[in-house]
Parts: sequence; C-alpha cells; structure tokens
Amino acid sequence: MRAVVDDELKLVVGLRLIDYQILKALQGTDAGTHLLGEMARELLVHATTVSIAVDRLATRSLVTRRAHPTDRRAALVSIIEDGQRLANVATDALNRVNFGLADLTTGQAKALIDIIARVRIDHVTPG
Repeated sequence: MRAVVDDELKLVVGLRLIDYQILKALQGTDAGTHLLGEMARELLVHATTVSIAVDRLATRSLVTRRAHPTDRRAALVSIIEDGQRLANVATDALNRVNFGLADLTTGQAKALIDIIARVRIDHVTPG
C-alpha cells in the first residue's frame, strides 16, 4: 500500500510522501500558511522531518519559509501557486491508484475511513 503511494508520487510529481502531506496540510489552511512546529504535530512527525521537507519544497519553489514576525524561534511556511498546482496533480495521481488501497474491499475501505476519522477527532479534539 505505502509502496504504491510512494511510487506514484515519485513517478508523477517527484515528491516524497511527507512533501505531499505538507502541501496538503498547507492547502487545508485558510491562508495557506502554517507554523512549522504545529504542522509537525498535526502530521505526527518530528519538526526536523518537516523542516528538511520544507527546505526541499522551497528549493523547488513550491513553498516559502520565513521567520515568524514576533517569535524568533518559530517559522512560518506558506504554499505558493506552483505548490498548489503540484499538490492537485499529485492528488489526481493518487486518486487514480485509489491512494494505494485498491486491494481493499468496500467494507474494508469504509472501516479504515471510520477508524481514521475517529483517530483524527481524538487527536484534534482536546480531551
């Protein structure tokens, strides 16, 4: 499953999975901007992993990274137009391979979606 997603992202758009996840996280914000540290927490990865991936994406002119205006320790990451476009192309490519879940039955896919939704709610909602 993961191999299908990784292969499709590399072949079609030259992205790693974490790169794609960052682009999608940025697309999901109102302004297309996120604090690097918060994004790492939301993606459940170490901030260093996000920092390295952001540098890779910035090199390709898909995102910008800048210092937070009032907190010297924080960095803001913003998706730019080329990043938006590439994230959409990547999503279309992953849709064509059913996000690597083609071998799941409809019931298995629904169960997986329900589980992920519950995990997301538990993770995002303090409690």
